[in-house]
Amino acid sequence: MITVSKTYSDAEPPEEVPATEPARILVVDDEATMQILASTILQKLGHQAETVGSGEEAVEKYREYYEKGMPFSAVVMDLALPGGISGLEATIAIKQIHPDAKVIVSSGYLEQQARGAALEHGFAGMLPKPYSAERLGSELRWVLKTQKEA
Repeated sequence: MITVSKTYSDAEPPEEVPATEPARILVVDDEATMQILASTILQKLGHQAETVGSGEEAVEKYREYYEKGMPFSAVVMDLALPGGISGLEATIAIKQIHPDAKVIVSSGYLEQQARGAALEHGFAGMLPKPYSAERLGSELRWVLKTQKEA
């Protein structure tokens, strides 16, 4: 569990972030229902979603697309992946493939004020579960906007 005692209000995503261009998003979650929910939301927002159920699959899928010259615009990574490598370990491996990869950590064990700690661990954003379509869309727009400015 990532926690931090102080808040990082300057790192909070703005309430309204302008819409982004269609993007390719990798969703990593061991729960099929969360994969379906996230991919449905992303498709309704105009994005292309790919889903996998483990950290190993995430690293392999990311590598496959990266080597084709089609890196994912962002990854929504469940932190708690049972068996195999964790979401944090998968994120580290993805960052070794592509140091500029934008990974949004997603977990039911995150506290809202943990954004600063998540960013310090190399995550581009944070999405506490359960999340709404509005929350996923807002976080994704913030991460993609930040990516363009970097």
